[in-house]
Amino acid sequence: EGRRYVEAEWGVTENNRRARYYRITARGRKQLQEEARTWDRYAHCVGKLLAAKGEIVG
Repeated sequence: EGRRYVEAEWGVTENNRRARYYRITARGRKQLQEEARTWDRYAHCVGKLLAAKGEIVG
């Protein structure tokens, strides 16, 4: 919440209990996409390293 990636609000569940509901913001979606791209690059590099060592067959 501090980085404004998500918004939260209090609500009531079907069982009449208080619950905190979260939703991702546009800023949060943008950050998620960037993190996913970073992870994809990292995974690609690790895959190349393993393939170079003959660890991956295929």
